[in-house]
Order: sequence, then C-alpha cells, then structure tokens
Amino acid sequence: MKSIEEEVHQKKWHNNHHKAVINILYTYHFIKENMASLLRPYKISFQQYNVLRILRGAHPLGLSSARIQEKLIDRKSDVSRLINRIEKLGLIERRQNKKDKRVSEVFLTLRGLEILGQIRVIDKFYKDKMPLKLTDEEAQLLSALLDKSRM
Repeated sequence: MKSIEEEVHQKKWHNNHHKAVINILYTYHFIKENMASLLRPYKISFQQYNVLRILRGAHPLGLSSARIQEKLIDRKSDVSRLINRIEKLGLIERRQNKKDKRVSEVFLTLRGLEILGQIRVIDKFYKDKMPLKLTDEEAQLLSALLDKSRM
C-alpha cells in the first residue's frame, strides 16, 4: 500500500492539515472510481446508484425529489435530470401524491429492485474489502475524524 506522498509524488507539505485534505480528496476519487467501474456493467452511474439506494431505504414508500436531494451524497447533482435518466431505464417511476396533486413522488420499480439485488459488488466492497484494510475501531475513528473536520 502506497502512502499519499508516493501516490501524488510529493514529499513536502505546507502542514499536516494540507496533507490530510489532499489525502481525503485523493481517497475520495480512488473510491469513487472503483465504484464507477463496479457499476459500469449495470450501465448506471454512481449518482444513479445513490438515488436507487435512497429509494430502497424508503421502499415501499416513495420520496419527493426534494427529499431525495437532501439525502444525496453529491447534493450538487441535478436531481431532476438524474431522475429522468433513471426513469428512462425503467428503474423508477413517478406518481402524483394522492393528498397533494402538486407533488410527485418517486418509487422503485420491480426492475429497480432487481438491479439493486444484482449490484452486490458495492455491498461486498463495504462488507468484505474494507474490513480487511481497517478494523472496525479504525473505521469508527476515521468516521469520527471526518465528521469533526466538517464541523
């Protein structure tokens, strides 16, 4: 396993905080690219997968576009376009809210549930590969430190 210095070919840093930020950004892109390659056979992007995961968490209920936006990892994503693309794939459907006709909700289709069932490679990454690299305590500490860095 290479250090961040070896990965980006840099030995000097302004300070440890600078090094940590570069390491976070590098690691984020590393993980995102790995996930993108795992999702490629299913012809969906990481953002689309994220929407499907969010809807699976609400299933069998649907969610409004605004609620999906709140839960997205990448909140700058254009949710309307994202939902349109996933809908064209037949993985989700929109339905008008019965109580408030101005609001439409997004639901997983049977095909969407089937695709999520097939995409076990992402779950496998979190459940099988990550524990080989970090102990549960290390993962908990890392998560706490990342939370702290955003406060």
